[in-house]
Amino acid sequence: MKNKNLIIMVFGLIAALVVVGCDVNREKKVEDAKENVKEAKQELKDAQTEYEAEWQEFKSAAELKIDANQKSIDEFKVEIKTASKKFKAKYEKEVVILEEKNIALRKKINEYKYEGKDKWAEFKRDFNSELDAFGKTLKEFFTKKD
Repeated sequence: MKNKNLIIMVFGLIAALVVVGCDVNREKKVEDAKENVKEAKQELKDAQTEYEAEWQEFKSAAELKIDANQKSIDEFKVEIKTASKKFKAKYEKEVVILEEKNIALRKKINEYKYEGKDKWAEFKRDFNSELDAFGKTLKEFFTKKD
């Protein structure tokens, strides 16, 4: 009888240890999951902060270039007003087209909405390409004038 009770007690003790051990593992897993969520939230917050800083820097630089383009266009418009009729006729339409392109670039930068890292990289590359091409066109236009 003593052996029987001893065996039942040992099995009961083992069963209790298994149940308690499972609860400890479950609590550990829950704590680990909570920690992972906290880390993920912090990483997301850091990435968002980094994007915001990069966006502001990019937008400021682009706006400076657009403003410089507009200043050049405005200066040329003043020059056209005092020029001969032949000169006016030749360049007035071209200046309007250049001004519209500059306005379109400003609109594009102001209306951009973040849609993810890949789209952001693509937008930057395309916008910089357009802005550089426009700047080159503007330079060529002002150097070819008669």
